[in-house]
Amino acid sequence: MERLKNPKLIAALVLVVLAGIVFYQNSGEVTLRVLFFGTLTTRIATALAFAFLAGMGAGALAFSRWKTKRAQAKTAATDPS
Repeated sequence: MERLKNPKLIAALVLVVLAGIVFYQNSGEVTLRVLFFGTLTTRIATALAFAFLAGMGAGALAFSRWKTKRAQAKTAATDPS
């Protein structure tokens, strides 16, 4: 029960539930033009899910890069040599 008191976990669960509701409500067909590769016919929910996952992945990569640069800057600031 102690894990449910973590605000980050609660926010993540709320986000997943809201995303699930949006995906469930958007079940119509859509035709997507994928850059110069051609067209793709799929459900809107599938397209939204891929866009959501791509955004999460890009955000995770950007955050890890920011965290690494921050740690390097902190190490350089405290290094006397």
